[in-house]
Amino acid sequence: MITHGADRYHSLDALRASMMLLGLVLHSAVSYIREPIPQAWPYKDPNTSTVFDLLVFFIHLFRMPVFFVVAGFFGAMLMQRDGARGFLVNRLRRVLLPLVIFWPLVAPLTIAAFAYANARVSGQPGMTAIPDAVFRDANLGHLWFLWYLLIFYALVTAVSKRGSWGQISFFHQRKRSDPTFRRVATSLWGASLMGIITALTLLPMTVPGLDTAATLLPPVRILVAYGVFFGFGWLLYRHRDLLDALGAGWRRPLAIGAAISLVYVVLLAGRLIADPRLLHWTGCLLAGLATWMLIYGIIGLFGDQLSRPRPLLRYLSDASYWMYLVHLPLTVAIPGLLAPWNAPAPIKFAITLAVVTAVTVSSYHYLVRSTAIGALLNGRRSPSARGAGAAAREMAST
Repeated sequence: MITHGADRYHSLDALRASMMLLGLVLHSAVSYIREPIPQAWPYKDPNTSTVFDLLVFFIHLFRMPVFFVVAGFFGAMLMQRDGARGFLVNRLRRVLLPLVIFWPLVAPLTIAAFAYANARVSGQPGMTAIPDAVFRDANLGHLWFLWYLLIFYALVTAVSKRGSWGQISFFHQRKRSDPTFRRVATSLWGASLMGIITALTLLPMTVPGLDTAATLLPPVRILVAYGVFFGFGWLLYRHRDLLDALGAGWRRPLAIGAAISLVYVVLLAGRLIADPRLLHWTGCLLAGLATWMLIYGIIGLFGDQLSRPRPLLRYLSDASYWMYLVHLPLTVAIPGLLAPWNAPAPIKFAITLAVVTAVTVSSYHYLVRSTAIGALLNGRRSPSARGAGAAAREMAST
């Protein structure tokens, strides 16, 4: 049984935080991949490993799809709880405001980190000038997902028929489609159907997988692809009792998703199909099926194993937003600092991830958690580190 408190789904909280924190893993790894992606990541360490190509590839396959499903679920919960007006106020404060505050701070630091890292590899002292393209082109970098969420929030608010700000007919309409959705959300054939739908949205992509555009005007094809995940999560909240069924049957879709992912990676890496068009179509189908099998399996896994409140998971859930917002410059600068060191890529990766995690967690704990920034990101101001420690000691002594 998936348990939750008032308006708090502990397994989905943990899942959302995990997808955020996997961003730290992904960005710590991408400097060490063998096949460079200069447009997205203009730095490559001298020491690389195919292991990180596979790791980045696999994480990218499911991380943001799972995140958008969870975002849709919690968005529907907020809409029902607070009405459209309260929903919009909450989302503007918790999503738009952090984007407006943190993008101008993190973007130039990230560009400077790339300049520093490349200078370390080339042996040139100092850093190259920081280009102003990041501001001129409004490239949102790793914060692109916040902008996509705001677009989806605006769309669901606009299409919700309402008699007043507090009455959203979405939650009062006739449930003609409910039996179909319930079967889709709790069966392997349903996951396969969703995989085919996603495969169709992937066909217009430049590669047989999810594209990402970090601009203020993302292509419609990308919004549609991510909108499928968000919309599924939105509908899932209406049928939130199905989380128990997903939690009971997570092993099969997770195993099938992992197997299809392996076939997908081997197919694309080895270019086993000579015809580029057929390779693209086949890759899109495999990507869609793997993604949705992993979505069903991962949501079920977290529901089965992490449904009860745990202090550490609650803490990490609170910290994950801050950690993700500020981590990117560190995941570039630290590999740059390590660049002249001729150590194996896995060792450099481990150091990078450990330092990034330590810095972001400690900065959250001592500089953010009990401040106005913590209240902005988490919706409340948590006790200070000193106050929390005193309370813990007092509880231990009683």
